[in-house]
Amino acid sequence: MAWLVGSVSPPGSIFAPGALGILTLLAALGLVATCLEADLRHYVPIIGVGALAMAAAALAGMGADRLEPAFGLFALGLFGAATYRLARAARLPRAPPIRAGLALVAALAAGLALYNAYYVIVSRDLMNADFMFYRKLSIVVASLIDSARWPSLILDLLASMKEDYSWFPALAPGLVLALSAPLSRVAYQGAVLVFYAVPALLALAWLARGIALRAGFSRKPDAALSIFALAIVAVAAAYPTGIAVAARGMPDIGGLALYVLALRLADRLACALSLPLGHEEIVRRLVGRLACALALTFFAMFLFRRWYAFAVLGISAMLALEVAAVALRRGSEFRRRDFLHAASIGALLLIGLMSPVIVDWSQNPAAHDYASIYAAYRKPTAIFLGLIGDWFGWAILALAAIGAALLFARSKQGRLGRLTLGAAAIAAALFLRVQTPAAHHAYLVAPALTAFVAAPILLLLAQARRAGVVALAALALATFTPLGALAPKGAFPIGGRPHAPREDLAELARLKAWVDARARPDHRVCGLGSSYTFSGQLIGELWQLKADKTPLFGDPKLRTDVRMSDVDTVEGPPSREIRDCALMIVGDPVQTHLIPAYQQTAIVPSREMLSGEGIGAHYRRTGEVFWLEKGVRALVFERISPLGEADMDALADRWRLARAGLRGTLAP
Repeated sequence: MAWLVGSVSPPGSIFAPGALGILTLLAALGLVATCLEADLRHYVPIIGVGALAMAAAALAGMGADRLEPAFGLFALGLFGAATYRLARAARLPRAPPIRAGLALVAALAAGLALYNAYYVIVSRDLMNADFMFYRKLSIVVASLIDSARWPSLILDLLASMKEDYSWFPALAPGLVLALSAPLSRVAYQGAVLVFYAVPALLALAWLARGIALRAGFSRKPDAALSIFALAIVAVAAAYPTGIAVAARGMPDIGGLALYVLALRLADRLACALSLPLGHEEIVRRLVGRLACALALTFFAMFLFRRWYAFAVLGISAMLALEVAAVALRRGSEFRRRDFLHAASIGALLLIGLMSPVIVDWSQNPAAHDYASIYAAYRKPTAIFLGLIGDWFGWAILALAAIGAALLFARSKQGRLGRLTLGAAAIAAALFLRVQTPAAHHAYLVAPALTAFVAAPILLLLAQARRAGVVALAALALATFTPLGALAPKGAFPIGGRPHAPREDLAELARLKAWVDARARPDHRVCGLGSSYTFSGQLIGELWQLKADKTPLFGDPKLRTDVRMSDVDTVEGPPSREIRDCALMIVGDPVQTHLIPAYQQTAIVPSREMLSGEGIGAHYRRTGEVFWLEKGVRALVFERISPLGEADMDALADRWRLARAGLRGTLAP
């Protein structure tokens, strides 16, 4: 492993390959030293073959571009094989009657569909940024499935494993689009709700019920399904913003089901390690399976959306603290051998699963210094606190805090609650070290918020059904309806209520017709700006106003616009493809949505266009103006002389000069 990583790392890199090699060696030795004698015949050949494969890859001197797909295919194969073995050995919990369970799932899906339709119709929501990215990506997946280009789809999936935006969330929506209408928003969001939102709410309800059981909630078999249904309503009412984000077409909510599964597996693993000595063979196999399942779930979280890695770190840290507490409490009777076995099998499995990412990231570690890359996304504290009020509601957060105190006071064994609360706190703290979150990043704390609001309601329902129903209804009215607006601003979330429609929809429709009539591959229409009112991406998002033509281009040369740069530390200087823009639409005043000091890649060319200097000297105003909301004008410029490489080099130099002049104002 050290040899392989060293072969793709920059010259002189010793620490990372050495550390990874030592970790792999210790994990392999730990696994072989602690596994049962009967299992050695399985593990030793696997480790040996893995070592030979890595040595052969390093000896062959293959570049990372050839190693990554090979290791990606290996990682997916390992994931599938390990999951299959676990599924065969697993004892599934007793399930409710099939008809009743299916009826509950169908009712949940129908309720979400009605809410989705209400939200989109009332807000006339337009998808942008990451929301639009995953819709377009799902259309790409659908087109590859329709044309039976399976090798291309698999290669693209493998390539995305190491990227910040994985293709995996687009698989289920893409399959639905391939079976129905590729451009349909109804089909796309229906898939997001059924495959991602429904499992997420079921998982959050399962977590809330589990925490409530540890606090004395009595389980009544005859009312189990109805109580679970109320738990679903409670978690939805506790966090309506999360459902609204899914209703707008963001698939990220699907990671919550994996998040909750990881919490439950971590709880069971800590429980197994706290058992008294005895029944060593049974416990050893149980611990090994739990560690394997947890590692697979961690990998799935990372694969689904990269930033769920913060939740992985939070769960891992809290699990380590729980196990350390067990070790201190049990002393010499602590299951050290079982702990070493779990740690070894988890580490080895994760190293194998993450091998394509390790190979890619080893080449240029600085390219993944996200704290520097995403510094532009940090917002002032006052704005961030306002967002917290809009997304969660301070009254709901206070209710969750009170609920947590009540549950911990009543729980004789509050490990699941501690894991949930601690993991969310650690994940949030780590994420804030990188950037201020957007609404979909708040899923990192959703399990803790919903569990500590819903679990006390379940306790109340068990003791006084009528009072519990009244409390649940009051919560839903405060978070899902305009009644919450009667309270002071920020007391209850507004994220679950449809936002007001854009005031300039008619003008956007005119802009779309204007662009469609003029944009061609040899006569590109581009946009300069970076705000939610007007941005360079807006040109490529107008198709959704009348989705009768695919937004995809089979060949980049067929594009009719140019993707502009928005963030300096992410995308660098202004796109050199600006020289291909025959028509340029520029936001006036210059449009930004992040810290301006980090958006000079959009600001510098926009100012030059508006002032007629620099690249602006090659364009003239046509007099066409599009009047957008918030007093923003979109001015149209026509190129009168070509832009050459020297012009683009000079623009990049002016961008660097602007960055240098603002260096002292940049956030750390």
